[in-house]
Amino acid sequence: MGKGIEVCLAGLQGAGTLEDALEAEFVDCLVRQAGLVLVGEKPAALFGFRPRSHGAAPDARAARLLSGRLLVAYAKRTKAYGVRIVWLAEREGGPMLLAWRPAQVAGLLDDEAARALMASCGLPTAHAARLVSDLVRRLRAYYAGRGPFPHEVGLILGYPVADVAGFMADGGRGAVACGRWKVYGDPVRARRRFDELGRHERLCKRLYAEGAPMGELLRMGMA
Repeated sequence: MGKGIEVCLAGLQGAGTLEDALEAEFVDCLVRQAGLVLVGEKPAALFGFRPRSHGAAPDARAARLLSGRLLVAYAKRTKAYGVRIVWLAEREGGPMLLAWRPAQVAGLLDDEAARALMASCGLPTAHAARLVSDLVRRLRAYYAGRGPFPHEVGLILGYPVADVAGFMADGGRGAVACGRWKVYGDPVRARRRFDELGRHERLCKRLYAEGAPMGELLRMGMA
C-alpha cells in the first residue's frame, strides 16, 4: 500500500482487486477533498472518506479493515512530504479525517489576532502539534456526541480570523457574503480568495486526472 504516492491511480477505482479499488478511491478522495493541503494552498482540510467499494455485504468488514490499513500507510508516507493525516471517527459509512501541514499551522501562531482567538477558546498557542491535538480531541468528542462542533477549527482550515470569530458569535446570521465559508470581513477580498482557491483546486484535480501521481502534488506543497 502507498503506491499511489508515485503512481497515478486515477481511473482505477473499478478495476483489479478490492485492495486496488479502495486504494484508488482513497487517493482520489485525498486529491478531491484535501488537494489544497497537498499542494500547500491551505493549512488543513476536514473531510470524509466514503468508498464505493464498501458496497457488497460480504466484503464490508474486510473493506473497513482495509481502509484502515490505507489510512495508516498514507499517513506514514505523506509525513515525509510535510502532511499529517489523522483519523477522527467512523461516520456514515467511512472515516472522518483531518489532513494538515504542520509548517502552515505553525505560521498561524505568528498572527496575534489568531492567537488571541485561540486563547479565548482555550486552545494552546505555543506549538502547532499541541494546537491540532486539542482540536482533534474536540472534533472526536463532537463526532462521538459528547460536545458541540468546535467552529474554532476554522482557524486551521484557512478561514480568516474575523470570519471565524463572526460565525462563532452569531452562527452565520450576520455574514456579508458566503462561499467556502461565511464572510464577516471584506467580501471583495473574500471572493478573490474563493476564486484563487478554486483555481488551485481545479489545477490539482486536472494534474491528477492527466496522470500526475500524488507525490508530485505533495512536492508542489513543499516548494
